[in-house]
Parts: sequence; C-alpha cells; structure tokens
Amino acid sequence: MQQIGIRNEESQDKANGFLKHRRLINWWVTWNDLNWPNYDGIERIKRKAEKAAKADVTTAILFGAHFRWDYLPYFTLLHDYIATVAEELHKYGIELYDRHSVNLIHRYDTRDEMRHVMLHSGPHLPFSPSREAAASWEYKGKRLNDWRMIDVRNGNHLYYPQYAAEGFCYNNPDYLEAYCDYAKRLVADTGIDGLASEDSVHYMHFLSCACPYCKAELKKRTGIDLPSAEDRNFWGNWDNPHWKAWIDMRYDTGKKFFEKLSGVLPKDYPLITCGANSASYSSTGKACDARIFSEGGSNYVHSEMSGNTPPYKNDPVTANISITDRMVNFSHHQAVAKENGIRSFSTGYGFTEPSANIIWAVNKALDTDCLFSTLKARLGLPDHMLEALPDEADVIGKAFKFEKEHPELFCGDQIGQVGVYYSDETRDHTFFGNLQKGYYKDYARTVRELFSAGISTNTIFTIPKDAVEYPVIILSSIAAMKDDELADIKVYVSNGGKIIVSGPSPIEQCKNSWNLPSKPEIKNTEDFFDTIAYGVWHKHAEWVLNTEIEPCSDPCEWKKVADGIFYNPWRVSDGAAEGMIKLCSKYAKKMPVRIVDSEGYLITAFKSERGIIIHLLAEDYDTDIDHHLDEIRFHRSRVNFVNKADPIGISRKVQVEADTEPQVFTPFNSEDTDVVHDENGYTLSLPEKTAYAILYFAL
Repeated sequence: MQQIGIRNEESQDKANGFLKHRRLINWWVTWNDLNWPNYDGIERIKRKAEKAAKADVTTAILFGAHFRWDYLPYFTLLHDYIATVAEELHKYGIELYDRHSVNLIHRYDTRDEMRHVMLHSGPHLPFSPSREAAASWEYKGKRLNDWRMIDVRNGNHLYYPQYAAEGFCYNNPDYLEAYCDYAKRLVADTGIDGLASEDSVHYMHFLSCACPYCKAELKKRTGIDLPSAEDRNFWGNWDNPHWKAWIDMRYDTGKKFFEKLSGVLPKDYPLITCGANSASYSSTGKACDARIFSEGGSNYVHSEMSGNTPPYKNDPVTANISITDRMVNFSHHQAVAKENGIRSFSTGYGFTEPSANIIWAVNKALDTDCLFSTLKARLGLPDHMLEALPDEADVIGKAFKFEKEHPELFCGDQIGQVGVYYSDETRDHTFFGNLQKGYYKDYARTVRELFSAGISTNTIFTIPKDAVEYPVIILSSIAAMKDDELADIKVYVSNGGKIIVSGPSPIEQCKNSWNLPSKPEIKNTEDFFDTIAYGVWHKHAEWVLNTEIEPCSDPCEWKKVADGIFYNPWRVSDGAAEGMIKLCSKYAKKMPVRIVDSEGYLITAFKSERGIIIHLLAEDYDTDIDHHLDEIRFHRSRVNFVNKADPIGISRKVQVEADTEPQVFTPFNSEDTDVVHDENGYTLSLPEKTAYAILYFAL
C-alpha cells in the first residue's frame, strides 16, 4: 500500500484568510426548497449538511434564485431559508457562501420564451415577473427598469436571447447603490461567510452599453459622443485611440463595481465573481478579467470548467474541453492569485465518482481549490429522476478525504522553470488580440506544449528585474507592448535572463515582416456584433471566428538576435513550437527532480519546506455516459451524465532522476506502485489506469 502520514508544520489547517485551502461543493436550491418553511425542507437541509460533513467539505456555495432581483418580493422568505442552511452547516464548521447574479433579470414576452427559460435554465430557478408587474418594481424608491443596459445599435433595452433576460448596467450609480445596500442586507440577514457576486460583465459583448452613464464616461475620457453603430472608424477600429478608451472604460466599470461592493462588506470578506477564461480573445468584448476584478476587491479567483470534465467526445452539442486547455485557463488565473497573494478555485461539473475524481485532480495539479458540483437541471430529465441522482457529497468524498489526510502533498510553491508572459496590451488594444486565430491561440499553445513537455510553467504579467525566479521568459505573438514593458526586457536581459520570442513582436531586435490588420472587414453594421445560435449559445461574429492571419514571409528559424534574446518570426501555432521547447529545455531552471519518461501525463512541480512534490495527471481519457438517460432527455445542454473516465495513452512506467526515493501516492488506485532503484534514478511501475499520481521527495 502507498505510504501515508507525513504531516508537517505546513499543514493547511493552520492557513488563514486569503491563503486558506478549501474543499467546496455547490448547494443547489430547488423549487421544493422554496416551499418554505416546512418540516420536509428543514429535514432536507439537515441531511445534506450531515452528508457534506462526512465528505470533508469545508465550504458550500448556494446556487438558486440566481437572478436575484427577480426574487425581490420574496427576499424575506429566501433569506430565512439561506440563514437556516448557514446555521445547520455552521454546526459542522462548514462555511456557506451565496452565489447569485448581481444584475441579470429574466424577462419573456411569449409562452414559448417562458417555456424555453423554465426548461433550459433550471439551475437559475427562473421565476420572474410579467413585464407589466416589472414595470412598477422599485427598490427603496428607485425603479429597477431604469437601471437596464441599452443596446448600442438602436437605443433599445438590451436583450439576452440565450437567457431570455435583460441586465442592469453597473455603471449606473442608482443601481450600484441599490446592489450594495442589498449585499449588506443579505449578509446581515443570513450569516453567510462569503459572497459570489456574478455577471458584472457584458455577456452580449460589444452590444452594450449605451446608457447615459456609459456615454458620459466616454465623453469624459475622450471628449467625443459615443458614435453610432454604423461608424466603422470607431467600432472595432484598433487604430482609433477613442475605441481603445471605450474598451478600457468598460473594464474599469467592473473594477469600480468591486471597489464599491468590497467597501460595504466586512473586512477581508470572501468576495468572488465570474469564472470565465480571462485570457481568451473573448475577454475584451465581455470586459471580463479576473486580474481587474481582483484589483477592485474580488479576493478569491474563480475558474469555471463549463461542460464535461473530462470531455465526452461523442456529443457535439455539449461542452467538451480538453484537460490541457482547462489547465491553460487555470494558469492565467493562478497568476492573478499569486500576484494578489490570494488563492483560486475552480468549478467542475459531474455526476459520478469517476468524473468527480478527475475534476478534483485537475485542480490539485495546479494547486487550486476544487469546487465540485452536479448540474442536474441541465440534464433535461424529469424532476422525479433528478431527485434520485447522487448529490455532490455522495461522490466527491473519496477525493476530499484524501486531500484532508495528506496536506503535505498540496502545499508549497509551484516551481516555475519558465515564465510565459501574458500581454494585456495585446489582448485589449490590438485587433489581433481579439481574434480566435490571433494572440490567444499562441499563448494557449505555448502553455499546452510546455505542460506536455513536462516543463513546469507559470504565467506572469510583469517582466522581473533579474533571472533569479525565472531564467527564461517566453513571449509568444505579443504584438504590442508599452514602453515600460520594453524597458523591463532590457533590464531583465542585462541581468542574465533569456527571452524566447516568436511571431509578431515590437522588440527592436526581433525584425520581422508581419503586417497585422487593425480592424475587421465587414459589409454591414450587424456583421460586427455577436449573435445567439439556436437560442442558447453565444456565437461570435464571423470576423472574430474566421479572420485569417497571413503568415509572415520570413524563414521559420530560431536565431539569437541579441544577448539573451532568441527569436523566430513564425508563430508557435504555425511551426515554432518544437524549437521553443528545445530552447526552454536548454535554458530553463533545472529541477532537483527530473521526470525522464512519463508518456501521456501532464506534469507540475511544487517545492515546500520539507519536500519536492510532482503531480502527474493523465492528459486523455476514454469516457462514456449513461446512454439510457441520454436518450430520454427532453433538451441537450452543456453536460452529459459521464460515468466512465479511464486514462488512455499513458505508460505505466515512469522514469525519474532523483537522489532520494519518492513516496508514490495514487489516490484513485488501491494497488501498490513498484519503485526500483537503478543507476539512472528510479523506475516507477504505476498501477493500471493511473489517472493521477503524486510523487513526494523528502528534502
């Protein structure tokens, strides 16, 4: 059996505040729970709280009555239910956070729209007023309808077809005051321990917002009135400084929202927000960036693994993203957490222990806290069937118990052999940064390639002054940099650092023939804006998805163009990846432990006061689903009932160069790992179907 019990003073139990490790589940509110108060409801709370405690949960996040302003007439009832949940969880030392949308409101005009929302948005409990009733709703004398976002095309109230919803503009001071007042009341009424305030983003991307307050802020910054949607010199023209000012203003609005909100909450109160990928090409349109939210006061970084984890590859309708791409998203958010001295967590959705285990392992491999959640109301099944399916605590207990028993395996700092520089300037202020085939493609490919090569990788946002922490920094397709960033590179290189650059680059020594476009080629005004596909999925405009970036005419070869600077004009996604890995292998920080052969595994490494910890996570999986349940679904949305997740493409033999023998932990396998010492180090024979292994090398 694997060795256990090497606890030390680094136990996470001693961590407090922003660096506290948590094991989280969602606490779903159902329609039955809103029949409150009643004896059955109280008993359900007690049973769920007891199961959460047995599963070693530290924190539950309540989800339901999600579009919170739609429940305005029922705040008293709802808050009493939440308070009762908090009281019961507190008996076991478990925290309760409330998660809700700060500004979205369900609105529908027809029976078909109503049925669509009620059947497809089940997790929200989408109970909303008629338009006639909503027209008169007020909060402390202010009309809710006066807070709504305005469509930039026509001045109408902006509509979100994917949710059958509208949204309040968080640039509106009356709305801001009202929400902050509500947040204070919620905390006081319920005794919750944290707040997940979501959706202070632009889900319809550049269609919002043309309310008087947004227009006034642009006028203040630039001196111009917001141009009409037909003005091609403004909308989507990254050569126009006024367009860039509009982009910056929308980001700043989110930051100001959290500055205002955090100011009315108790000191150091856990404050969370949306978990979307902050690095991707869609971030600018949504004005969604965990880094900016953290600057405003959000202090627990959230990533959301929408869809199936691991992916189920046989359903084109549900969301199925590779494990490696999940880790790319995590890498960016981990950099945000590190920059702010806080922790991050990720939500993963599953229904059985096999998927719960992998969701937990993906988090642990990058030292993020795991929020495991079912998502029953997305399965499109009758309620009586959903009630018979397992809850979170029924399937996550094995993984959480292992984590609690082995804190020494989940501590320390990630060893960064290389730093991958992420460019906000390229993402926000270039056309190239807003294309699916643009900057993000190369950033993500770079991180993926490094993980797959077993090179422990950190995303970074600033160029350090010296090479002590990162002897190598990678700049992949960073098309724009500020003067101070370019100056930082000179200092870093002069102090011994190595810069590996590829693709478009403004660095003086990196001569290239790149000529990137600065705006989309479109015929009609509507072609600039995103749409909704099938009434459910957000669909980017064609210019976002299909704009081709012609490769440069320079040769694809790596050259040393200056002391400490290596450059290939080709992009990592077009052919420069192999040479980049070779350079990293040559110049990266040497590991005290080296994994020589580990086919099929993604590798991360950490160093604590007492040991080196290596995580090996299988990259690919053979997954299957409950086909009977799948056949009787009345709608298909995002997830499947995955009941099998076996690792594939992995070698059972792992070779390690190390001075000390590792303790090998395989949390999901009962068989022993055979460890053989030879002249080259150690050969590990892992149990069959080892999805996740942790190697501990005592110092």
